[in-house]
Amino acid sequence: MASRAVIKFGGADFASGSKIREAAEKVLKSPYDEIVVVVSAMKGVTDRLVDIVSRIGITDERDYAEIVSMGERMSARIFCSALRSLGADAIYLEPNSDEWPIITNSDFKNASPNMEKTCERVRRFLEPMLSDKIIVVCGFLGRDDEGRITTLGRGGSDTTAMVLANCLKADEVILVKETEGVMSADPKIIKDAKPLSRLDIHEMFALSYGGAKIVKAEALKYKLPGQRLRVVSFSSEDLSGGTEITGVFNSNSFEIIKRKGLSAVSLVCSIKSNIISHAISIFGDRPIYGISTGRSSLTIFTSSKNLHSLLKKIHNSGICKALSSRDNVGLIELTHPSFINSPGWVAKISEALASESINIIEITTSKSTINVFIDEYKIDEAVKAVRDAIEA
Repeated sequence: MASRAVIKFGGADFASGSKIREAAEKVLKSPYDEIVVVVSAMKGVTDRLVDIVSRIGITDERDYAEIVSMGERMSARIFCSALRSLGADAIYLEPNSDEWPIITNSDFKNASPNMEKTCERVRRFLEPMLSDKIIVVCGFLGRDDEGRITTLGRGGSDTTAMVLANCLKADEVILVKETEGVMSADPKIIKDAKPLSRLDIHEMFALSYGGAKIVKAEALKYKLPGQRLRVVSFSSEDLSGGTEITGVFNSNSFEIIKRKGLSAVSLVCSIKSNIISHAISIFGDRPIYGISTGRSSLTIFTSSKNLHSLLKKIHNSGICKALSSRDNVGLIELTHPSFINSPGWVAKISEALASESINIIEITTSKSTINVFIDEYKIDEAVKAVRDAIEA
């Protein structure tokens, strides 16, 4: 069976003519039988176009999308020509092409792909060409139902690559970056940051949404089960190695995990970093399921096992004025990438529990996860209420 890959190059990879030619050579040296290449605008071009639009005072979002799209449209033409100069049979697609695949809503600055329409066009136009052509596609861009150009937001070329890979059921997605894959920290800040060989998709999502400009967080939700995703350094001659992003979001349903047998340990203390870090250090290897702070209080949710011993250690440490604990606490952990972009989920969950007279002890959130702490004897009833509400 032919191996199928989507390879995405960022703007820094197209910083010069020699780098563009080198990128084309890497594509031709890669081991794949069928290839779609997604290209970003050349380094700095989109920023310059946005600046021009801002200085001119253009407010029409349709005009904005048309103008800033020029960076990717130019890159697609240039990269396609680079491939052809090396003997490849290549074709480029831009939003004005009859075969253009990515159909979106009409949000011109931050459009969302219509997966049903996009996949239909991918099957109709792209797949028949893959057997004998390398297809170069403009990243970051879409087209609405009226044929108008839209943009997928900054970092949207990652979304383009992941959406096309999803519709093509590609074996692999390669995101080419200037760094050695995903690093343990920003190497511009932490000089001894190290490359990571593997990351779970939830870990990558947390890093991306937390500010790491490696993979656009929202793009990860399009990854298919069994599909390989790697972040690879431009220095790799044949696009091998890098960091593999494993796992997949279950985009069709929310992940719900319930836990019983927890306790809420509350400390009346000064909310300073040294106090909080000292308190957490006392927990040792004991699991921590959530942390919340108030004006002068710190609450840590943990296992109820050997709790008295823990309370004595905290009290004897002298870090708090007083402490207390609440037992028989349950946890509902809800995870879904849509929690990031769609407001109102906490309110919906709270309303569902309130309708069943279930009291919320605490709610904590982190990226795509919402943790709800309640009385554990109500946990099964709470799970049903929440599931009915969020899947309605």
